[in-house]
Amino acid sequence: MARFQPPRSTRDLPPAEAALRKHVESAFGRVVETYGFQPVRTPTFETVELFSARSGPEIKGSLLTFHCDHEELALRPEMTAPVCRLVSSGALDEDSLPHKLYYVAPCFRYCRPGSGRYREFTQAGIECIGEPGAAADAEVIAAAYRFLETIGIVKPTLRIGNVGIFGQLLREDLGADDRAIVIGHLDRLMGIRERCRELAESDDPLLFGELKIDRMDLASLQEQADYSGPDCIEERQIADAAELAEVMPREAEATYRRLWDVQDLVPQPTADLLIAVSRLQGPLASVDQEARALLKGTRATGALDELLAVCRQVEMYGHGEIEVVLGIARGFTFYTSTVFEILSTGPRGVRKYCGGGRYDRLIGEFGGPELAATGCAFRFDSLLDEVRATGAWSTPKAFELFLLAASEAALSEAVGLAERLRSVGIRAGVAVGPQDAPTSAACAARKAEWIGLVSGQPGAEITMSDGHTSELVASDAEAVLQRLTRLA
Repeated sequence: MARFQPPRSTRDLPPAEAALRKHVESAFGRVVETYGFQPVRTPTFETVELFSARSGPEIKGSLLTFHCDHEELALRPEMTAPVCRLVSSGALDEDSLPHKLYYVAPCFRYCRPGSGRYREFTQAGIECIGEPGAAADAEVIAAAYRFLETIGIVKPTLRIGNVGIFGQLLREDLGADDRAIVIGHLDRLMGIRERCRELAESDDPLLFGELKIDRMDLASLQEQADYSGPDCIEERQIADAAELAEVMPREAEATYRRLWDVQDLVPQPTADLLIAVSRLQGPLASVDQEARALLKGTRATGALDELLAVCRQVEMYGHGEIEVVLGIARGFTFYTSTVFEILSTGPRGVRKYCGGGRYDRLIGEFGGPELAATGCAFRFDSLLDEVRATGAWSTPKAFELFLLAASEAALSEAVGLAERLRSVGIRAGVAVGPQDAPTSAACAARKAEWIGLVSGQPGAEITMSDGHTSELVASDAEAVLQRLTRLA
């Protein structure tokens, strides 16, 4: 008989992996609830229109869709849009503002097989809806950072930007769709720069292959825009990863400059300024100084002031150093001002754990009231990999105590004791089995931390053993529980 495998770019989660996932999910809920966030759930699928009009080209190209009852539906690719739909529907109108919500939910996106991504993944996030200002942004960032610290991710990097800086540099009569195109280009340019830096440090063959595919896409854009300058991709063959990492950011800049010119989106002086601003990143003090010099006399100084206000609020929480990155746009068109990412850089490359920002217009676009909103979402797969790599997590045994009854007659006592222990949350197993002193192999075979031998004799004690040491404990739930508590 044929053996069935999970669909491409999906996976099963055996007990050890599922236990780790549950541990991280539980930690997330505990942490964000201390900041006042409450759980919320939405349907696994929504109408295609919910995502296609508001989540940006990256999302639109990765929807997994199907038809039902003459309607086109999509498995949700992210959770912000469904939560906004929930709020705009009026379901929370009886609650006072702000709505502080959190979720842990499966999401779905199409991706190339072998890309290292999965078509089904878990997204966790928090949304604060109905509260404007830097303080709300800072609290979302602080809650995200504390959660990462709680699960053992030490001193991750916090990057904060403001997409409004780009928006204020574009000409006022540029339409919303064209603005989204330009900001999307800048976001992809930032992504190319970052991955090229990572490639230069790691020489990762998978990353090299992905960037070569992206370079082919840039070449197509250059052809469409009739570009023939010094950074023409068609005229340069790449020899190795080091060369690609060096030349590709320049090629991307040249490509987007040309596109903005031929499509009459951005005049040349503004293009120069956008590119220069997108390169700015570093400590708050130095970026502030450089940015003010670049942006002097433009409308973007207001967005810069907003960015600095958020950074100062975040500093109050004391969660590590802040790296200001003016070029963050995060691939979504609904962000209006603050954007941020939390990541780490190490031997395994750049690991992005979390990203988010402020989206003050989105609730209104769904037909709801005009409400300020800010939030973030976590890449759970990256989190799990990191927690696993730290070695701080070990899979708990199935049973804290496994009771072996000496006979069928003693089984009733063992079952009764197990039930009393289970009623207070102890993982307890029961079977009829040998009364020999258990070995470590016997404990492992029963998937138990301790084995308890129940003789069934009146007044007899239970022999508890972890395979190395043994001791006698009174045959009642309170005594056994006290012993297990001391062991913990």
